Amino acid sequence: MRINDLFFEFSNEGRFAVFKSLYMGKKKHNQLEKDLNIRGSEISRHLKRLIEKNLVKKTMDNRYTITNIGKIFLDILELFEISLKYETFFNNHDINNFPLNLILQLGKLKTIKIKFGTMHNIELWSEMIKESENFIYAISDQFQDSILPAVERKINNMSIKIKALVDKNVLESKGYEKLEDHHAFYQKINISQNIRMLKKIFFCLLVSDKSAVLFLSREGKIDYSECLYDDNEVFIKWSIDLFDWYWKEGVNIESVIKKRIS
Repeated sequence: MRINDLFFEFSNEGRFAVFKSLYMGKKKHNQLEKDLNIRGSEISRHLKRLIEKNLVKKTMDNRYTITNIGKIFLDILELFEISLKYETFFNNHDINNFPLNLILQLGKLKTIKIKFGTMHNIELWSEMIKESENFIYAISDQFQDSILPAVERKINNMSIKIKALVDKNVLESKGYEKLEDHHAFYQKINISQNIRMLKKIFFCLLVSDKSAVLFLSREGKIDYSECLYDDNEVFIKWSIDLFDWYWKEGVNIESVIKKRIS
C-alpha cells in the first residue's frame, strides 16, 4: 500500500468522518448511521474501503474499530488539520526547537486560540498569574518586573509552587541588578532550587493550573503580538510537558549568582 493511496481515501469527507468517529471507540453499523447522519449504504461503502486499507477492522461482536496503523495515521492527519487551521501563524513562527514528540502532539490541541496585541497579551500573562492557585511555571527571555508584585502576593497568601527558566545572557548582562532589587522575593521562592538558566530561549511560556500561553519566535525574536492560549486541560498538560523537557536542560542558577546573593 502506498502513502498516496491512504491520502486518497480521505479525500471523501464522509469516509473521513466515519474514520474519526471510530477513533473515539468501537461502534456498530447502525450507531455510525445515527451519529453521523449518513445513509446505511454509504456507511457500508466507507467501511469496506477502510477495511481494505487495514485502517479499520470488524470485531467478533460486530463492531468496527480503528486499527493500530489507523491510529498512527489519524494522529498525523490531526496534526495536518491544526497546521492548516493556523497556517499563517505556524508559517510565521518557529517551532523547530520543540521536542519532536510534542510537535507530533499538536494535533490534539483542538481548542487553542490565537490572541493578538502585545499589550493585551502582556495583560493576559499578568491575569493568568492572578488566577493561578496551585502552580506557576514560566520560561522567559526577560525579567517580568511588572508581575512580581502579583506573584509575591500569591506566595504570601497561599502555598503555590513557582518554577522558572530564564535566559542566561539576560541574567549575566543585567540580571544581577534585578536579582538584588528583588532579593526578598527570590528568597521566598527558593531561587537556587526553583529557577534555572538556559543558554538561549526561543519562546516564552506561562502555564498554571488554570491555563497556558505560548509566545513563539518570529524572525529570530520572540513575538509578543501573537500567542497561543487555552484553558483546556489538554493544552495545559502539553505545556507542562514542554516546560519539563526544557527544565531538564536548564542549569542551576546558584553558580552564577552565589557571589551576589547570600
